[in-house]
Amino acid sequence: MPNKRAEQQLLSGEVDIALNFPANLKALVHQSNSLLSYQNVAVSLRENAFKIDQVSDLKGKSVLAFQNAPAFLDAPFKRITKSLLSYEEVVNQEAQIAHLMKRRVDVIVLERRIFLYYLSLYERSNEVLPFRVHAIFSEAPRPAHFSDALLKAVFDEGLAKIKQNGQYQAIMEFDGKDYSSLNSKQF
Repeated sequence: MPNKRAEQQLLSGEVDIALNFPANLKALVHQSNSLLSYQNVAVSLRENAFKIDQVSDLKGKSVLAFQNAPAFLDAPFKRITKSLLSYEEVVNQEAQIAHLMKRRVDVIVLERRIFLYYLSLYERSNEVLPFRVHAIFSEAPRPAHFSDALLKAVFDEGLAKIKQNGQYQAIMEFDGKDYSSLNSKQF
């Protein structure tokens, strides 16, 4: 479900839980303990030799980001979108990989693990060009957001239990990759 629709449905009570929720609306819902930390990154093709060490280095480039990205990224990102060669957002993040690899955009902005997942799907039937991952955004803890305080309390209790008994780590390593360790600046 797209971020915007999840936000609207949680606020209207149509769903009980949403994982991505903009900071400016968090007072309207019940926030759990953090499930994990997102590491949003900018990804470019190595052949372009872009020097992207901070958000302002995106100026003058064409950028394709995930839906409602400015609501989830560091404040400078929202300001910089006006200085980009072009800026678009997509719901289907798999499309970001194809756009980058086909040289349709200079940079894509997405969460590191989401990038790795869709890259692994893309490379099954397409050539993957050498790329660079630029960790220019702060890590962001990601809690779940609930319409009901009791559901949030039950969730937090269950989350604490699986973290303690090792199930959480097993989930994070479900396909042989340790997704919890991919938050480092080195990639």
